[in-house]
Amino acid sequence: MLNYRNFIDGDWRESSRPSLAVDDPSTGAVIGSIPDSGAEEIDAAVTAARRAFSDGPWARMAPTDRAQVLRDLATVLESRFDELVDGLISDTGCSARMCPMLQAGAPLAHLRDFAEMAPLLEKPVPFPIQSSPGFGQWELHREPVGVVGAFTPYNFPLFIAVWKAAPALLAGNTVVLKPSPLTPYGLDAFALAAKEAGLPDGVVNVVHGDREAGTALVEHAGVDLVTFTGSTAVGKRVMSAAAGTAKEVILEMGGKSPAVVLPDADIELAVRGTLFSSMMHGGQACVATTRMLVPDSRYEEFLEALARRANQLVVGPAAEFTTDVGPVVSQAQREKVEKYVSAAVEQGGRVIAGGDRPAGVPEGGHYVAPTVLADLANDNIAAREEIFGPVLSVLRYSDVDDAIRIANDTQYGLAAAVWSSDVERARSVAARLQSGLTWINDVAQAEVARTPFAGKKQSGVGTELGADGLFGYTKVKSLYTALDENLDARPYGAVGSEWE
Repeated sequence: MLNYRNFIDGDWRESSRPSLAVDDPSTGAVIGSIPDSGAEEIDAAVTAARRAFSDGPWARMAPTDRAQVLRDLATVLESRFDELVDGLISDTGCSARMCPMLQAGAPLAHLRDFAEMAPLLEKPVPFPIQSSPGFGQWELHREPVGVVGAFTPYNFPLFIAVWKAAPALLAGNTVVLKPSPLTPYGLDAFALAAKEAGLPDGVVNVVHGDREAGTALVEHAGVDLVTFTGSTAVGKRVMSAAAGTAKEVILEMGGKSPAVVLPDADIELAVRGTLFSSMMHGGQACVATTRMLVPDSRYEEFLEALARRANQLVVGPAAEFTTDVGPVVSQAQREKVEKYVSAAVEQGGRVIAGGDRPAGVPEGGHYVAPTVLADLANDNIAAREEIFGPVLSVLRYSDVDDAIRIANDTQYGLAAAVWSSDVERARSVAARLQSGLTWINDVAQAEVARTPFAGKKQSGVGTELGADGLFGYTKVKSLYTALDENLDARPYGAVGSEWE
């Protein structure tokens, strides 16, 4: 049993608040608890972060020095890699085959990648010297925003924490992290490593809890920027609440990403890739391509291949290396997924694989069989809403223009994939898709820290990763230095000359 505590101002703090249970998605067994923190705990964390930003050394350190601390942080996490993997498997339900790379390894790589971006912040950017009237030097300086409130989702808790904290810290900000109440382990490990790596007290804070803590963090006047990853519905509420104090926001929200299969696509490649994308980590990935668009001419062929391969996927506990599809994160999420499948069938869809609870898995675990739905119109609920479970919706189209119309007929614009043996044709289709991230003949290629990631439409506000993502945690200062010593040459030079 892990009884998590809040990490505030460099120390773990007990809470008198009620606790919330944390379970292992694979078994349903309670494995820990978190404090259901409220406004008081958030205020303490924000106060500590503000003091560390205003009075401490962090914001005044050179970017290269802050970058070295990020590298040290990665080294500390790496030193307990096996422990980290085991904890994240139990916490998130991510399979043992994927967890080492995606849940634990990728965050370490991203910490180091962001550290390499320090030169982008080191020197001011000069503008051309103005020659008339007078002349001087303009410079663009990037300064930290201040205190960052960061919300991490339950699917990739440590990974997304690094996406947010690494650029924020590199830019000189201080951070208050609020993890999902369902998956606290990764953020606790991050706080422990931050202390061991020598980050000054108050620079990184972690407050556990649910809605009350989240609302308090967004609304707190001492927070300068809020960064959130989660559903579009909650993201809109975050944006609305942040408006009360005119906070900046970075939002990475939902997706219903299309996989557009062109008529000449390799069936094995497209089927394997799309099933992997839509089923990995129990289907709990915002960039998963969960809408497969197949041409009329190959529709039945693809349905047969999808059903065959989906039924071959092994469902089981996350800790078992043979598991292809592990559990979803909670009983509530499993029930939500099942309701979506039932509603899709009521609206005319057909289940060609899965659609029920799998056999041979631990009774208390939160399992959903890998499910493929066919014969869906694009107004079917399973084609329009983000399900966040191992469910793939298959839609048919008549020609390429029809495919692009269907693909773009959604409120989301997060990711997309195009499958074709003609790369140039695939690129022309990709250019017409309204998505911030697009793959050709592949899926789920993890973004490197230098690759910007920005959702379109209601999938996002702002950018994460890359230089644009780093700069999102800065404010621009334009600085002018006069270099013309001839006072009379200035616009105000002759004003009041009779006073001399």
